Amino acid sequence: MTRLIALAATAGACFGLTACATHAPSSGLIISNVTVVSPERAQPLEHVYVRILDGRISELSTRPLRGAPQIDGTDRYLIPGLIDSHVHLAVPPGFPSPMTAQQAAAHPETVAAALEQDPRSYLFFGFTTVVDLVGSAERTRQWNAREVRPDAYFCGAAAIIDGEIRYIHFPYFSYDVPMERRIPPVVDPAGHTPEAVVAHMATDGAICVKTIYERGFTPTVEEVRALVTAAHARDMPVFIHANRKRAQAFAVAAGVDVIAHGMWRDPGEDAALDAEAREVLAAIVRDGTGYQPTTQVIAGLLDMLSTDYLARPDVADAYPVALIDVYARQGAVGAPERIRSADLELQARLRGTIGRATEVTRILAEADAHLLFGSDTPSDLIYTNPPGLNGRLEMNNWVAAGVSEKQLFRALTIDNARLLRLERQLGTVEPGKVANLLLLRADPLQSVEAYDTIETVFLHGRPIPRAVLSARKAPAVEASTASADGNN
Repeated sequence: MTRLIALAATAGACFGLTACATHAPSSGLIISNVTVVSPERAQPLEHVYVRILDGRISELSTRPLRGAPQIDGTDRYLIPGLIDSHVHLAVPPGFPSPMTAQQAAAHPETVAAALEQDPRSYLFFGFTTVVDLVGSAERTRQWNAREVRPDAYFCGAAAIIDGEIRYIHFPYFSYDVPMERRIPPVVDPAGHTPEAVVAHMATDGAICVKTIYERGFTPTVEEVRALVTAAHARDMPVFIHANRKRAQAFAVAAGVDVIAHGMWRDPGEDAALDAEAREVLAAIVRDGTGYQPTTQVIAGLLDMLSTDYLARPDVADAYPVALIDVYARQGAVGAPERIRSADLELQARLRGTIGRATEVTRILAEADAHLLFGSDTPSDLIYTNPPGLNGRLEMNNWVAAGVSEKQLFRALTIDNARLLRLERQLGTVEPGKVANLLLLRADPLQSVEAYDTIETVFLHGRPIPRAVLSARKAPAVEASTASADGNN
Protein backbone atom coordinates (compact mmCIF):
# COMPACT_ATOMS: atom_id res chain seq x y z
CA MET A 1 0.00 0.00 0.00
CA THR A 2 1.41 3.39 -0.92
CA ARG A 3 2.18 5.42 2.18
CA LEU A 4 -0.31 8.20 2.85
CA ILE A 5 -2.30 7.29 -0.24
CA ALA A 6 -5.30 9.27 0.96
CA LEU A 7 -3.19 12.36 1.53
CA ALA A 8 -1.51 12.11 -1.84
CA ALA A 9 -4.85 11.87 -3.59
CA THR A 10 -6.28 14.78 -1.64
CA ALA A 11 -3.23 17.02 -1.95
CA GLY A 12 -2.96 16.34 -5.66
CA ALA A 13 -6.53 17.43 -6.25
CA CYS A 14 -6.24 20.90 -4.78
CA PHE A 15 -3.94 23.86 -4.65
CA GLY A 16 -5.02 25.49 -1.37
CA LEU A 17 -5.00 24.15 2.15
CA THR A 18 -8.67 24.89 2.71
CA ALA A 19 -9.67 22.65 -0.15
CA CYS A 20 -7.46 19.86 1.14
CA ALA A 21 -8.89 20.10 4.63
CA THR A 22 -12.57 20.21 3.77
CA HIS A 23 -12.76 16.90 1.90
CA ALA A 24 -12.69 14.47 4.79
CA PRO A 25 -13.87 11.00 3.76
CA SER A 26 -17.56 10.75 4.68
CA SER A 27 -17.29 6.95 5.02
CA GLY A 28 -14.41 7.14 7.41
CA LEU A 29 -10.63 6.84 7.31
CA ILE A 30 -8.31 4.09 8.53
CA ILE A 31 -4.75 4.54 9.73
CA SER A 32 -3.19 1.11 9.37
CA ASN A 33 -0.34 -0.68 11.14
CA VAL A 34 0.62 2.32 13.27
CA THR A 35 2.15 2.53 16.75
CA VAL A 36 -0.22 4.37 19.09
CA VAL A 37 1.45 6.47 21.79
CA SER A 38 -1.18 7.70 24.24
CA PRO A 39 -0.65 8.97 27.81
CA GLU A 40 -3.15 6.62 29.45
CA ARG A 41 -1.06 3.64 28.28
CA ALA A 42 2.04 2.45 30.12
CA GLN A 43 3.64 1.47 26.82
CA PRO A 44 3.05 2.27 23.13
CA LEU A 45 0.68 -0.11 21.36
CA GLU A 46 2.19 -1.46 18.14
CA HIS A 47 0.57 -2.59 14.88
CA VAL A 48 -2.74 -0.86 15.52
CA TYR A 49 -5.51 -0.05 13.06
CA VAL A 50 -7.41 3.16 13.86
CA ARG A 51 -10.74 4.03 12.29
CA ILE A 52 -11.83 7.68 12.18
CA LEU A 53 -15.48 8.40 11.46
CA ASP A 54 -17.40 11.70 11.58
CA GLY A 55 -14.46 13.55 13.09
CA ARG A 56 -13.90 11.12 15.96
CA ILE A 57 -11.92 8.01 16.69
CA SER A 58 -14.44 5.20 16.31
CA GLU A 59 -12.30 2.09 16.66
CA LEU A 60 -8.85 0.79 17.60
CA SER A 61 -7.93 -2.74 16.64
CA THR A 62 -4.86 -4.95 16.55
CA ARG A 63 -6.38 -6.69 13.54
CA PRO A 64 -6.66 -5.13 10.10
CA LEU A 65 -9.81 -3.10 9.53
CA ARG A 66 -11.67 -3.02 6.26
CA GLY A 67 -12.54 0.17 4.55
CA ALA A 68 -11.06 2.91 2.44
CA PRO A 69 -9.30 5.21 2.17
CA GLN A 70 -6.40 4.02 4.29
CA ILE A 71 -3.20 5.72 5.41
CA ASP A 72 -0.22 3.44 5.89
CA GLY A 73 1.15 4.01 9.38
CA THR A 74 4.01 1.51 9.17
CA ASP A 75 7.01 2.71 11.18
CA ARG A 76 4.98 5.75 12.25
CA TYR A 77 3.62 6.93 15.61
CA LEU A 78 0.11 8.25 16.21
CA ILE A 79 -0.35 10.60 19.17
CA PRO A 80 -3.01 13.02 20.45
CA GLY A 81 -2.86 16.56 19.12
CA LEU A 82 -1.01 18.89 21.48
CA ILE A 83 -2.69 21.41 23.79
CA ASP A 84 -1.20 24.84 24.54
CA SER A 85 -3.11 26.17 27.54
CA HIS A 86 -1.63 29.69 27.51
CA VAL A 87 -1.90 31.80 24.37
CA HIS A 88 -3.23 35.21 23.37
CA LEU A 89 -4.99 34.76 20.06
CA ALA A 90 -5.75 38.29 18.96
CA VAL A 91 -3.99 41.36 20.20
CA PRO A 92 -5.95 44.53 19.32
CA PRO A 93 -6.12 46.43 17.08
CA GLY A 94 -5.83 43.58 14.59
CA PHE A 95 -2.24 43.22 13.48
CA PRO A 96 0.84 41.34 14.73
CA SER A 97 1.90 42.46 18.20
CA PRO A 98 5.43 43.65 17.29
CA MET A 99 3.99 46.09 14.72
CA THR A 100 2.89 49.65 15.21
CA ALA A 101 -0.29 51.03 13.67
CA GLN A 102 1.85 52.91 11.15
CA GLN A 103 3.63 49.76 10.07
CA ALA A 104 0.36 47.88 9.75
CA ALA A 105 -1.13 50.65 7.63
CA ALA A 106 1.91 50.57 5.34
CA HIS A 107 1.76 46.78 4.89
CA PRO A 108 -1.92 45.74 4.77
CA GLU A 109 -1.31 42.64 2.62
CA THR A 110 1.49 41.52 4.92
CA VAL A 111 -0.75 41.95 7.96
CA ALA A 112 -3.51 39.93 6.29
CA ALA A 113 -1.07 37.16 5.38
CA ALA A 114 0.32 37.06 8.92
CA LEU A 115 -3.09 36.80 10.55
CA GLU A 116 -4.13 34.11 8.08
CA GLN A 117 -0.96 32.14 8.82
CA ASP A 118 -1.13 32.28 12.64
CA PRO A 119 -3.53 29.33 13.13
CA ARG A 120 -1.71 27.25 10.52
CA SER A 121 1.58 27.81 12.31
CA TYR A 122 0.12 26.42 15.54
CA LEU A 123 -0.99 23.35 13.59
CA PHE A 124 2.38 23.02 11.83
CA PHE A 125 4.06 22.58 15.20
CA GLY A 126 1.41 20.11 16.37
CA PHE A 127 -0.92 22.26 18.48
CA THR A 128 -4.50 21.29 17.66
CA THR A 129 -6.03 22.96 20.76
CA VAL A 130 -5.22 26.36 22.25
CA VAL A 131 -6.60 28.28 25.24
CA ASP A 132 -6.69 32.08 25.23
CA LEU A 133 -6.05 33.11 28.84
CA VAL A 134 -7.42 36.62 28.35
CA GLY A 135 -10.11 35.78 25.88
CA SER A 136 -13.64 36.63 24.92
CA ALA A 137 -16.56 34.89 23.28
CA GLU A 138 -16.34 37.07 20.18
CA ARG A 139 -12.61 36.63 19.64
CA THR A 140 -12.88 32.87 20.11
CA ARG A 141 -15.87 32.64 17.77
CA GLN A 142 -13.96 34.51 15.06
CA TRP A 143 -10.97 32.19 15.44
CA ASN A 144 -13.07 29.01 15.37
CA ALA A 145 -14.95 30.22 12.30
CA ARG A 146 -11.78 29.66 10.25
CA GLU A 147 -11.69 26.49 8.20
CA VAL A 148 -8.17 25.47 9.25
CA ARG A 149 -7.15 26.29 12.81
CA PRO A 150 -6.64 24.70 16.20
CA ASP A 151 -9.76 24.43 18.34
CA ALA A 152 -9.79 27.48 20.60
CA TYR A 153 -11.21 27.91 24.10
CA PHE A 154 -10.87 30.85 26.44
CA CYS A 155 -10.62 31.93 30.05
CA GLY A 156 -12.59 34.88 31.24
CA ALA A 157 -10.16 37.23 32.97
CA ALA A 158 -10.67 39.52 35.96
CA ALA A 159 -8.45 41.58 38.22
CA ILE A 160 -9.29 42.52 41.79
CA ILE A 161 -8.41 46.18 42.38
CA ASP A 162 -9.17 47.88 45.70
CA GLY A 163 -11.66 45.16 46.54
CA GLU A 164 -13.52 45.43 43.21
CA ILE A 165 -13.55 42.61 40.66
CA ARG A 166 -13.02 44.12 37.22
CA TYR A 167 -13.00 42.34 33.87
CA ILE A 168 -9.76 42.21 31.85
CA HIS A 169 -10.66 42.54 28.20
CA PHE A 170 -7.21 42.47 26.60
CA PRO A 171 -3.68 41.28 27.46
CA TYR A 172 -1.63 43.76 29.46
CA PHE A 173 0.68 44.47 26.52
CA SER A 174 -2.10 45.48 24.09
CA TYR A 175 -0.76 48.81 22.94
CA ASP A 176 -3.08 51.47 21.57
CA VAL A 177 -5.74 50.16 23.95
CA PRO A 178 -6.26 52.54 26.90
CA MET A 179 -6.50 51.18 30.43
CA GLU A 180 -10.21 51.93 30.70
CA ARG A 181 -10.82 49.59 27.76
CA ARG A 182 -8.45 46.89 28.99
CA ILE A 183 -9.80 47.00 32.54
CA PRO A 184 -12.99 49.08 32.58
CA PRO A 185 -14.24 50.58 35.85
CA VAL A 186 -17.06 49.04 37.84
CA VAL A 187 -20.42 50.55 36.89
CA ASP A 188 -22.83 48.18 38.62
CA PRO A 189 -21.34 46.77 41.88
CA ALA A 190 -24.07 44.12 42.04
CA GLY A 191 -22.74 42.67 38.80
CA HIS A 192 -19.20 42.47 40.13
CA THR A 193 -19.47 39.97 42.94
CA PRO A 194 -17.33 36.83 42.45
CA GLU A 195 -20.45 34.81 41.73
CA ALA A 196 -21.80 37.32 39.21
CA VAL A 197 -18.48 37.70 37.41
CA VAL A 198 -17.95 33.95 37.09
CA ALA A 199 -21.57 33.44 36.00
CA HIS A 200 -21.05 36.07 33.28
CA MET A 201 -17.90 34.29 32.08
CA ALA A 202 -19.59 30.91 32.03
CA THR A 203 -22.56 32.30 30.10
CA ASP A 204 -20.15 33.73 27.52
CA GLY A 205 -18.65 30.27 27.06
CA ALA A 206 -15.44 30.56 29.08
CA ILE A 207 -14.11 27.25 30.40
CA CYS A 208 -11.76 28.78 32.99
CA VAL A 209 -11.03 31.93 34.98
CA LYS A 210 -7.83 33.95 35.05
CA THR A 211 -6.85 36.53 37.62
CA ILE A 212 -3.67 38.43 38.39
CA TYR A 213 -1.24 39.20 41.20
CA GLU A 214 1.26 41.85 40.14
CA ARG A 215 2.42 45.32 41.06
CA GLY A 216 -0.72 47.43 41.07
CA PHE A 217 -2.88 44.31 41.31
CA THR A 218 -2.52 42.97 44.84
CA PRO A 219 -5.81 41.50 46.08
CA THR A 220 -6.17 39.88 49.47
CA VAL A 221 -6.06 36.11 49.90
CA GLU A 222 -9.70 36.19 50.99
CA GLU A 223 -10.76 38.02 47.81
CA VAL A 224 -9.11 35.50 45.51
CA ARG A 225 -10.41 32.60 47.60
CA ALA A 226 -13.91 33.93 47.03
CA LEU A 227 -13.25 34.02 43.28
CA VAL A 228 -11.90 30.46 43.40
CA THR A 229 -14.96 29.27 45.31
CA ALA A 230 -17.30 30.85 42.76
CA ALA A 231 -15.35 29.34 39.86
CA HIS A 232 -15.18 25.87 41.39
CA ALA A 233 -18.94 25.95 41.96
CA ARG A 234 -19.20 26.00 38.16
CA ASP A 235 -16.37 23.48 37.69
CA MET A 236 -14.07 26.12 36.18
CA PRO A 237 -10.36 26.05 37.06
CA VAL A 238 -8.62 29.28 38.11
CA PHE A 239 -5.33 30.47 36.63
CA ILE A 240 -3.34 33.29 38.19
CA HIS A 241 -0.68 35.48 36.61
CA ALA A 242 1.96 35.23 39.35
CA ASN A 243 5.57 35.48 38.23
CA ARG A 244 7.49 36.33 41.42
CA LYS A 245 8.24 34.48 44.65
CA ARG A 246 5.80 36.56 46.68
CA ALA A 247 3.09 36.21 44.04
CA GLN A 248 3.45 32.44 43.88
CA ALA A 249 3.32 32.15 47.67
CA PHE A 250 0.10 34.15 47.47
CA ALA A 251 -1.25 31.82 44.77
CA VAL A 252 -0.72 28.77 46.96
CA ALA A 253 -2.38 30.47 49.93
CA ALA A 254 -5.38 31.48 47.81
CA GLY A 255 -5.89 27.94 46.49
CA VAL A 256 -5.81 28.65 42.76
CA ASP A 257 -5.52 25.75 40.32
CA VAL A 258 -2.69 26.96 38.08
CA ILE A 259 0.21 29.38 38.40
CA ALA A 260 0.73 30.88 34.95
CA HIS A 261 4.45 31.71 34.74
CA GLY A 262 7.80 30.80 36.12
CA MET A 263 9.31 32.40 39.20
CA TRP A 264 11.07 35.46 37.82
CA ARG A 265 12.73 37.89 40.23
CA ASP A 266 12.34 41.37 41.63
CA PRO A 267 14.93 44.11 40.94
CA GLY A 268 18.01 43.42 43.02
CA GLU A 269 16.95 39.86 43.81
CA ASP A 270 19.64 37.24 43.27
CA ALA A 271 19.15 34.67 40.54
CA ALA A 272 19.82 31.81 42.93
CA LEU A 273 16.77 30.42 44.73
CA ASP A 274 16.76 31.20 48.45
CA ALA A 275 15.19 29.09 51.19
CA GLU A 276 11.91 30.99 50.98
CA ALA A 277 11.61 30.34 47.24
CA ARG A 278 12.28 26.65 47.78
CA GLU A 279 9.58 26.54 50.44
CA VAL A 280 7.11 28.05 47.99
CA LEU A 281 8.00 25.38 45.42
CA ALA A 282 7.60 22.67 48.05
CA ALA A 283 4.12 24.03 48.83
CA ILE A 284 3.24 23.97 45.12
CA VAL A 285 4.23 20.30 44.98
CA ARG A 286 2.43 19.48 48.24
CA ASP A 287 -0.85 21.09 47.16
CA GLY A 288 -0.75 19.76 43.60
CA THR A 289 -0.98 23.28 42.18
CA GLY A 290 -0.66 23.35 38.41
CA TYR A 291 2.42 25.16 37.11
CA GLN A 292 3.26 26.63 33.70
CA PRO A 293 7.03 27.37 33.62
CA THR A 294 6.80 29.59 30.45
CA THR A 295 10.60 29.87 30.32
CA GLN A 296 10.43 30.97 26.69
CA VAL A 297 8.96 34.27 27.88
CA ILE A 298 12.39 35.32 29.12
CA ALA A 299 14.30 33.46 26.41
CA GLY A 300 12.26 35.37 23.84
CA LEU A 301 13.37 38.68 25.31
CA LEU A 302 16.99 37.57 25.06
CA ASP A 303 16.39 36.37 21.49
CA MET A 304 15.43 39.94 20.56
CA LEU A 305 19.12 40.78 20.95
CA SER A 306 20.13 38.17 18.35
CA THR A 307 21.08 39.56 14.94
CA ASP A 308 20.29 36.34 13.08
CA TYR A 309 17.07 35.20 14.78
CA LEU A 310 14.89 36.02 11.76
CA ALA A 311 17.16 33.96 9.48
CA ARG A 312 16.40 30.74 11.35
CA PRO A 313 14.72 28.09 9.15
CA ASP A 314 12.05 27.36 11.77
CA VAL A 315 11.02 31.02 11.82
CA ALA A 316 10.29 30.77 8.10
CA ASP A 317 7.79 28.01 8.90
CA ALA A 318 5.96 30.28 11.36
CA TYR A 319 6.06 33.73 9.71
CA PRO A 320 5.33 34.65 6.06
CA VAL A 321 8.43 35.88 4.26
CA ALA A 322 6.97 39.38 3.83
CA LEU A 323 6.50 39.72 7.59
CA ILE A 324 10.04 38.51 8.25
CA ASP A 325 11.22 41.13 5.78
CA VAL A 326 9.40 43.91 7.65
CA TYR A 327 10.84 42.82 10.99
CA ALA A 328 14.34 42.38 9.57
CA ARG A 329 14.43 45.91 8.17
CA GLN A 330 12.46 47.78 10.80
CA GLY A 331 12.65 45.62 13.90
CA ALA A 332 9.89 45.23 16.44
CA VAL A 333 9.10 48.90 16.61
CA GLY A 334 6.58 48.30 19.33
CA ALA A 335 9.06 46.38 21.47
CA PRO A 336 9.76 47.72 24.94
CA GLU A 337 12.55 50.28 25.03
CA ARG A 338 14.43 48.15 27.54
CA ILE A 339 14.90 45.51 24.83
CA ARG A 340 15.79 47.84 21.98
CA SER A 341 18.47 49.54 24.07
CA ALA A 342 19.65 46.46 25.94
CA ASP A 343 23.11 46.62 27.45
CA LEU A 344 25.41 43.92 28.77
CA GLU A 345 23.98 44.26 32.28
CA LEU A 346 20.46 43.54 31.04
CA GLN A 347 21.68 40.61 28.97
CA ALA A 348 23.35 39.14 32.04
CA ARG A 349 20.19 39.66 34.07
CA LEU A 350 18.04 37.91 31.46
CA ARG A 351 20.43 34.95 31.39
CA GLY A 352 20.36 34.82 35.16
CA THR A 353 16.56 34.74 35.17
CA ILE A 354 16.54 31.99 32.54
CA GLY A 355 18.89 29.99 34.76
CA ARG A 356 16.61 30.57 37.74
CA ALA A 357 13.57 29.46 35.73
CA THR A 358 15.43 26.36 34.61
CA GLU A 359 16.22 25.49 38.22
CA VAL A 360 12.60 25.97 39.23
CA THR A 361 11.46 23.65 36.44
CA ARG A 362 14.09 21.05 37.44
CA ILE A 363 12.96 21.07 41.07
CA LEU A 364 9.31 20.68 40.11
CA ALA A 365 10.06 17.94 37.57
CA GLU A 366 12.10 15.92 40.07
CA ALA A 367 9.21 16.16 42.53
CA ASP A 368 6.74 15.10 39.80
CA ALA A 369 4.78 18.32 40.30
CA HIS A 370 1.64 19.11 38.31
CA LEU A 371 3.36 20.66 35.28
CA LEU A 372 1.02 22.00 32.60
CA PHE A 373 2.14 23.07 29.15
CA GLY A 374 1.56 26.70 28.19
CA SER A 375 3.76 28.91 26.03
CA ASP A 376 2.33 32.42 26.61
CA THR A 377 2.31 33.23 22.90
CA PRO A 378 2.88 36.12 22.41
CA SER A 379 4.16 37.34 25.76
CA ASP A 380 5.09 40.88 24.73
CA LEU A 381 5.50 43.27 21.80
CA ILE A 382 8.31 41.20 20.29
CA TYR A 383 8.69 39.06 17.16
CA THR A 384 10.52 36.28 19.01
CA ASN A 385 7.27 34.58 20.13
CA PRO A 386 6.11 33.10 16.79
CA PRO A 387 2.85 31.13 16.91
CA GLY A 388 3.48 27.41 17.31
CA LEU A 389 7.26 27.75 17.23
CA ASN A 390 7.21 29.49 20.60
CA GLY A 391 5.61 26.37 22.08
CA ARG A 392 8.08 24.08 20.33
CA LEU A 393 10.98 26.05 21.84
CA GLU A 394 9.31 25.88 25.26
CA MET A 395 9.39 22.08 24.93
CA ASN A 396 13.17 22.24 24.49
CA ASN A 397 13.45 24.38 27.61
CA TRP A 398 11.55 21.82 29.66
CA VAL A 399 13.71 18.91 28.56
CA ALA A 400 16.92 20.91 29.06
CA ALA A 401 15.73 21.61 32.62
CA GLY A 402 15.30 17.91 33.36
CA VAL A 403 11.65 17.25 32.50
CA SER A 404 11.38 13.73 31.09
CA GLU A 405 9.87 13.12 27.68
CA LYS A 406 7.01 11.27 29.37
CA GLN A 407 6.28 14.19 31.72
CA LEU A 408 6.35 16.61 28.77
CA PHE A 409 4.03 14.38 26.74
CA ARG A 410 1.49 14.19 29.56
CA ALA A 411 1.64 17.97 30.11
CA LEU A 412 1.00 18.56 26.40
CA THR A 413 -1.95 16.17 26.27
CA ILE A 414 -3.99 14.51 29.01
CA ASP A 415 -2.90 16.69 31.96
CA ASN A 416 -3.95 19.87 30.15
CA ALA A 417 -7.16 18.18 29.01
CA ARG A 418 -8.05 17.09 32.53
CA LEU A 419 -7.29 20.47 34.06
CA LEU A 420 -9.54 22.15 31.48
CA ARG A 421 -12.32 19.54 31.88
CA LEU A 422 -11.81 18.46 28.25
CA GLU A 423 -10.60 14.93 28.92
CA ARG A 424 -13.79 13.37 27.53
CA GLN A 425 -12.97 14.98 24.18
CA LEU A 426 -9.19 15.32 24.00
CA GLY A 427 -5.86 14.18 25.34
CA THR A 428 -5.68 10.49 24.40
CA VAL A 429 -6.04 8.19 21.40
CA GLU A 430 -9.21 6.33 22.37
CA PRO A 431 -12.58 5.59 20.77
CA GLY A 432 -15.01 8.46 21.20
CA LYS A 433 -12.32 11.16 21.33
CA VAL A 434 -12.15 13.98 18.79
CA ALA A 435 -9.76 12.92 16.03
CA ASN A 436 -7.25 15.72 16.53
CA LEU A 437 -4.13 13.63 16.03
CA LEU A 438 -0.54 13.74 14.84
CA LEU A 439 1.33 11.17 12.75
CA LEU A 440 5.08 11.24 13.42
CA ARG A 441 8.16 9.38 12.20
CA ALA A 442 9.63 9.10 15.73
CA ASP A 443 8.49 8.30 19.26
CA PRO A 444 7.99 11.42 21.45
CA LEU A 445 8.58 9.32 24.57
CA GLN A 446 12.17 8.83 23.42
CA SER A 447 13.15 12.30 22.25
CA VAL A 448 11.71 15.80 22.11
CA GLU A 449 13.02 16.02 18.53
CA ALA A 450 10.25 13.58 17.57
CA TYR A 451 7.89 16.56 17.46
CA ASP A 452 9.93 17.82 14.50
CA THR A 453 9.00 14.69 12.51
CA ILE A 454 5.27 15.34 12.23
CA GLU A 455 4.09 14.18 8.80
CA THR A 456 0.34 14.62 9.06
CA VAL A 457 -1.99 16.68 11.25
CA PHE A 458 -5.49 15.27 11.65
CA LEU A 459 -8.00 18.01 12.39
CA HIS A 460 -11.37 16.54 13.36
CA GLY A 461 -10.38 13.54 11.29
CA ARG A 462 -9.27 15.53 8.24
CA PRO A 463 -5.72 14.60 7.21
CA ILE A 464 -3.54 17.61 6.41
CA PRO A 465 0.05 17.14 5.19
CA ARG A 466 2.20 19.14 7.58
CA ALA A 467 4.17 20.75 4.76
CA VAL A 468 1.18 22.70 3.47
CA LEU A 469 0.72 24.31 6.89
CA SER A 470 4.12 26.00 6.77
CA ALA A 471 4.33 29.74 6.16
CA ARG A 472 6.64 28.84 3.28
CA LYS A 473 3.47 27.71 1.48
CA ALA A 474 1.58 30.94 2.19
CA PRO A 475 0.48 33.00 -0.83
CA ALA A 476 3.19 35.43 -1.85
CA VAL A 477 2.71 39.11 -1.09
CA GLU A 478 3.51 41.46 -3.95
CA ALA A 479 7.12 42.61 -3.79
CA SER A 480 6.11 46.26 -3.94
CA THR A 481 4.05 45.84 -0.78
CA ALA A 482 6.57 43.68 1.02
CA SER A 483 9.37 46.14 0.42
CA ALA A 484 7.45 49.30 1.26
CA ASP A 485 8.74 51.17 4.28
CA GLY A 486 6.52 51.94 7.26
CA ASN A 487 6.16 55.35 8.84
CA ASN A 488 8.35 54.56 11.85
